[in-house]
Amino acid sequence: MKVVTPEKMAELDQREIQERTPSIELMERAGSAAAEKILDYIQKLPVETTVFQILIASGFGNNGGDGLVIARKLAEHGQRISVLFAGKESERDQKFSKDCKENFLKLPKSVKVFYAGDMKAEQVKALIDEQSLIVDAIFGTGFKTDRKMAVLDKEIIEDINESDASVVAIDIPSGLNGKSGQKAEAAVRADLTIPIELIKSGELLSDGPDCTGSLSVAPIGINTGDKEIYMEYQDDEPFDEFPKPRKKNSYKYSYGSAIIIAGSKGMLGSCALATDACIHSGAGLVRVCIENENYPQESLMLPREALITTYHYVLTDEILSPLRKDAILFGPGIGRHMDYSGLITYLLKQDAPVVIDADGLWHLKSNLDLLKKSKTPVILTPHMGEFMNLDGLSRETLLSDPVRYVREFAVDYGVTLVFKGYRTMVATADGKVWFNSTGNPGMATAGSGDVLSGIITSILAQTGDAVLSAKAGVYYHGLAGDYYAKAYGPTTMAAGDITKCLKYVLK
Repeated sequence: MKVVTPEKMAELDQREIQERTPSIELMERAGSAAAEKILDYIQKLPVETTVFQILIASGFGNNGGDGLVIARKLAEHGQRISVLFAGKESERDQKFSKDCKENFLKLPKSVKVFYAGDMKAEQVKALIDEQSLIVDAIFGTGFKTDRKMAVLDKEIIEDINESDASVVAIDIPSGLNGKSGQKAEAAVRADLTIPIELIKSGELLSDGPDCTGSLSVAPIGINTGDKEIYMEYQDDEPFDEFPKPRKKNSYKYSYGSAIIIAGSKGMLGSCALATDACIHSGAGLVRVCIENENYPQESLMLPREALITTYHYVLTDEILSPLRKDAILFGPGIGRHMDYSGLITYLLKQDAPVVIDADGLWHLKSNLDLLKKSKTPVILTPHMGEFMNLDGLSRETLLSDPVRYVREFAVDYGVTLVFKGYRTMVATADGKVWFNSTGNPGMATAGSGDVLSGIITSILAQTGDAVLSAKAGVYYHGLAGDYYAKAYGPTTMAAGDITKCLKYVLK
């Protein structure tokens, strides 16, 4: 599924209006499509009634207009509908958008209309509390979190969040920045969000997933065949390219040889987790390179299937050159006690593709220009803190537009960049951005990133395709975590449990 920024969506809307479809018709389509989604949603709620007390919390703009179409359509289906405007009746006509006003005049008499600005706070809260379902249509995607939210809007949003009603947001939850995913001082926490035509990037970033709940896109026929749309959301379809059926006439090297350079004193578990995941993701042979001083302890932690090569302080060309390598992983638990700039220089000159993770990214910081000169495919796997260090960004700057900065870095340095998070982002050297759909909060546990780097390296060794390896690695890593969470809940999940569940999802 395609993903856009609010600015891009506005551009597509205007193009559609100028070329084919009047804006009032688009609003009718949006409200009608959303109403159908809501009817499907309430039919699945665990209640006996088929008639619901539904409140449309509406603004006076076009998002509110969508909400008024929804009010009319739901009333036509026999639902008990009320509309609560976030403002005063006296300011209604002045603030109405043209299309919103037209749909207000079409409301059937059965729909009750309230104005929060003319009510006492306790009356507004009482009205909200008596609802079975609340439809949030206060703000649209044009809401900016850098502006001060009106006290009345804030109070309505807080009352919605405190109610026991199910909440459905139209296009985007009110109070959420549609581009960055940052929320204002208050933002609706929806159970279901219905993006109109396309998902907005802010729904996948930062606070977005906590505010949106489930996503169910409502197509309305806008022409979105725009080559400039560079973002995509994984729609849960498995990858055709991995895993593939294995040939009977094959042997271990048919499925790639991976080298893992990881682990140091106090962080040996990182190496073990990455190695175990690499093996259980299908690599034919996995070799681990570890320092002599760590060998006794780490050899006991590593899977029996792993081969081990030791080195004394410096991993030299003489050691690495003879080893067969279809993919190399550098970094998990490697530590910062040594200067690995020479090793990074060596790795980036090889033909074998390289994955750099964890402390490897810290060592890469002073060697970034090597990425531009490298001819081998490179995958970087930072979480937010590691990326901030790598790109020299402040937290505030990065959060203001994460897609922009991650995408620019991938393009500038010619790498595939895995920006880890709840909806992990994969940015490619050609400017494409892909969001993952799998994973859960139980995976926010020590070692989960080491497991991911091992999975990606394994797929890379088998396919040689950096972009595929990043996407498929992230997807199956999350799917394995989802398998565990569904079976046992997210709270008890440890990193090794993700690896154990790979056998259930890599089929």
